[in-house]
Amino acid sequence: MSTTGPQPPPRGPGFLVRVLAIPVAVFLAVLGCIVMLLALASVPLPHLRVVAEEEAEPGTAREPGGEPGEEPSGEPPGTEPERDEPGTGEGGAGAAPEPVPPESYNGASTEFDTFLVEVEKAYTDTTVTDGMGSSDTAPSGMEFHIYRLHVTNQGSGPAVFDTYGTTGLTTDGLEYANDIDAEITVAWDYFWDDINPGETVTTHILFLVPVGTGFTEVRIAGRALLEPD
Repeated sequence: MSTTGPQPPPRGPGFLVRVLAIPVAVFLAVLGCIVMLLALASVPLPHLRVVAEEEAEPGTAREPGGEPGEEPSGEPPGTEPERDEPGTGEGGAGAAPEPVPPESYNGASTEFDTFLVEVEKAYTDTTVTDGMGSSDTAPSGMEFHIYRLHVTNQGSGPAVFDTYGTTGLTTDGLEYANDIDAEITVAWDYFWDDINPGETVTTHILFLVPVGTGFTEVRIAGRALLEPD
């Protein structure tokens, strides 16, 4: 009998390859898991938002768009904020205009071409006269607005004070032209005369308008502004 047991077969190169293949496979598997985890970590997850609404008490309603616990704003349901009635309140479009009595022009002044124009007196009347028998009477419901003026020639030569084109703007936005015929009636004796340098004369501007009219401004010849004080 032989005393020697069975001998293991000789280990060639194929055995070494199989031995190394096991840890390499394990390493690749681990590396794959790591790569997969990193890829999953880089993917943004959807954000979930849970909105919890408090249960409304019976008989009450929650305003649309309001956040839970937020105080309701505005007026109670079924009511509207108060609004100014048309024509009332400060700055309302229909607010009544301030009255402008003719005497508010007393002492007003302006410069027109070479002339200094000063209002001595402003008033209303239904009849105007030159004091020598010539007069004009306003129709029913109308009256004259009379501006008695002191006009001084501040220039270096004689000049005529011509009121043609004078306008008056009323408190309700209407514009009237001066009444030249009535002005001639009152001041015919010097209406077309030259005024010498340094000389002051008295003359008039007149408007024929409905009774109760008030003027917010007067523009002599449409240019020189007279305003009430």
